[in-house]
Amino acid sequence: MNLTRSFAHKFWCFSCLFLLLLVIPSAALNLDGTLLLSFKNSILNDTLSVLDNWNYDDETPCLWTGVTCEIIGGTPDILRVVSLVLPTKGLLGSIAETLGFIDHLRTLDLSNNFLNGTLPSSLFFNAPELQVLSLSNNTITGNIPNGFRYVEVLDLSLNFLNGTLPVEFGGDRLTYLNLSSNNLSDLISPQFAKNIPENATIDLSFNNLTGKIPESTALSNQKPESFRGNLDLCGKPLKKLCAIPSNSSAPPPNISTNSPDPAIAAIPHNIVSQHKPKPGTIAGIAIGILVGIGVLAIVCLYVYQLKKKRTVEASKEIQFRGAAYKEPKNSNNKDSELSIAKETTRSLSSWPCLTIRNGEETSEATASDYDENDNQNIDIEDHQVDYYHNKEQQNKKYQNERSLVMVDGKTELELETLFKASAYILGSSAAASIVYKAVLEDGTAFAVKRIGERGFERFKEFENQVKAIAKLKHPNLVLLRGFYWGDDEKLVIYDYISNGSLANASYRKIGSSPYRMPLQVRLKIARGVARGLAYIHEKKHVHGNIKPSNILLTQEMEPIISDFGLHWLVHGKNSYRTADASSSRHFGSTRSTTTIVASPRAELYDYFSIINERPYVSLADFTGCTSPYHAPESLKNLKPKSKWDVYSFGIVLLELLTGRVFSDRELGQWTAGLVMEDKNRVLRMADVALRGDVESREDAIVECFKLGFSCASLTPQKRPSMKDALQILEKIACSPSC
Repeated sequence: MNLTRSFAHKFWCFSCLFLLLLVIPSAALNLDGTLLLSFKNSILNDTLSVLDNWNYDDETPCLWTGVTCEIIGGTPDILRVVSLVLPTKGLLGSIAETLGFIDHLRTLDLSNNFLNGTLPSSLFFNAPELQVLSLSNNTITGNIPNGFRYVEVLDLSLNFLNGTLPVEFGGDRLTYLNLSSNNLSDLISPQFAKNIPENATIDLSFNNLTGKIPESTALSNQKPESFRGNLDLCGKPLKKLCAIPSNSSAPPPNISTNSPDPAIAAIPHNIVSQHKPKPGTIAGIAIGILVGIGVLAIVCLYVYQLKKKRTVEASKEIQFRGAAYKEPKNSNNKDSELSIAKETTRSLSSWPCLTIRNGEETSEATASDYDENDNQNIDIEDHQVDYYHNKEQQNKKYQNERSLVMVDGKTELELETLFKASAYILGSSAAASIVYKAVLEDGTAFAVKRIGERGFERFKEFENQVKAIAKLKHPNLVLLRGFYWGDDEKLVIYDYISNGSLANASYRKIGSSPYRMPLQVRLKIARGVARGLAYIHEKKHVHGNIKPSNILLTQEMEPIISDFGLHWLVHGKNSYRTADASSSRHFGSTRSTTTIVASPRAELYDYFSIINERPYVSLADFTGCTSPYHAPESLKNLKPKSKWDVYSFGIVLLELLTGRVFSDRELGQWTAGLVMEDKNRVLRMADVALRGDVESREDAIVECFKLGFSCASLTPQKRPSMKDALQILEKIACSPSC
């Protein structure tokens, strides 16, 4: 019946076209042009006037906007349409059925428009040469038809397609299939991917698919990201395993319950009784296991006590050395006189490089560049001391080589007290070689960053720079308490923030099950970061390295910006002016201007590349590429601008709303005006974990997206100031929807 209707429909279309050609003069438009004009007539609104030069008066459509022709059949006069490419042209209307009757059409790209209606079946049944079909980011509805036998690249993402995946899908020649961000539901049929090649790239993410992923080679070869956003989907390649149904039903009627399987029937019936363990044997095995566990526990306890004893002895030795310095004994024997200053300096400078063993205490999260799973304890290692021949030279050397200065005006800390503190390695980076959590004897904790020997060469310059940074005090800026100046290294002491950073916060997805962080908490974090940056800009400074790992979180989820001014301490105040012209030094990293060129297909179709930044990675780890949180113009300028921070804040705000990082290509497609025009598409970009909040706070979320895209504009002049961005966020917080 369906075939009869399809044949009748085709016959009617060809009849109409034949009659139309009879009334057109011989010198008028050819058949391909007539079919394209039918598509033009289906467009209700052409805001950019891209179809104005499509006219009946032309002999050929080859000069029309978006149309490409080639010579078919070897005759120069026969030019046929092979490509129609009109992406992002603001076209509003439907896709005409007649496009499928263009015999030699190979490429059809109408992505990023406002096309609606359903997919015309003629595109799949009547276009045997069609190879590339891209209709992504439109408002197309309805089911996906069958019969994709010829298409090699098919992109129908970001539409409103519903129903199930077609059983007779085809896809014999597919190399790329993207059906993500639609409303597809129900199970994935095993027949769906039966004919799709094994090396094809498939993306079915962010739909409503359920059940187990079929055991198809084409599907199992995909990455887990290709199926994310389908909360009820399970099976490989996802890490979410499917539940095994219980099989308590009776055996099928055609199988006799009395006759065993032939393979089982060959086993002797008395084999079970012959090898059944006796009660005495079971008791002996149990006793042996208990004895083994007891011996293992004794060994572990002995090792623990031995290590604890060594730690106590080392601590007593350090205390003895400190006491020896306070009350130096009079000794005329130069061979027996210790240089306490030199020895203490070496011990402290070796503190960041001490022998590492697995920690018995799990450290909480703190400063920006660390991994909270890498907490390690420190044992103190004895060092050989040097001898001095002159007591006055010894004291002078001591004063010049080491000094602990507290700059906040409140904290009182002695060098010996800091030296006796328990230290736990939290991570490492290029800017601050090692980051520690230092716990004093009274339980007070600090975050200590070891800078090393770079940067300032004079104590006074370094002290002035630290004091200048410490003067900036704000609830959303981490407080700098003091610093240590030594011959071999420098230490900077900050407040310890115990709840980790935004880089490892719970709004990120864990596997395929996102942990829900409420919208109100995300907006609270965004407002706090905006307040801190607005304060920095008000004081005529620039942070220059805003990213999730530099945004610490308190127990109340209040954001604290870290690493402000760290670049100056590491490289000196004139480092920007002395940087090489071919690269830009930026907070401890040399940012290469190398351009990474993707393949044409990846450039056109890789819409959802996600960058997962490790929470303890410094910017210096991005060698050969730039951080996605850095403004594009920062590659060309040596001196940071406040607009850099605005861009970084915009990327962080969009990541808070969506759970992913936006690429430059995606940012270029959005403007504040387009956000307001296409609210439905914007709301669909929100994090899956925010679905409940989206329904009741649509206006607030759209305003946040509008602000995020404005701040992350690729044109610096179009970005608002942080003061204006903060005012917008405050208004959103006070609105009834929030």
